Amino acid sequence: MAVIETVFALCMFVNGSLDGHMITDGLSHCLKAKREGERNLSDSRENVIRYQCGQVEAELVPDSEGKMKILKIIKHKYEH
Repeated sequence: MAVIETVFALCMFVNGSLDGHMITDGLSHCLKAKREGERNLSDSRENVIRYQCGQVEAELVPDSEGKMKILKIIKHKYEH
């Protein structure tokens, strides 16, 4: 069953469009995941990839283990 909540999320933008997202356990966890993601980016990639942390209003659903994950972001604060 889906619920709508405000959560901290790491959002990935590819060429200016929101392409991926994941719930994090607060701002510090999000910033750590952002740093790790940026370190793992290939220098030879063709796409422009940008990570952003922040609170988003999202539709959440449980995964196969019962842990909530983001199905879709309803509202975020990022400008494109």
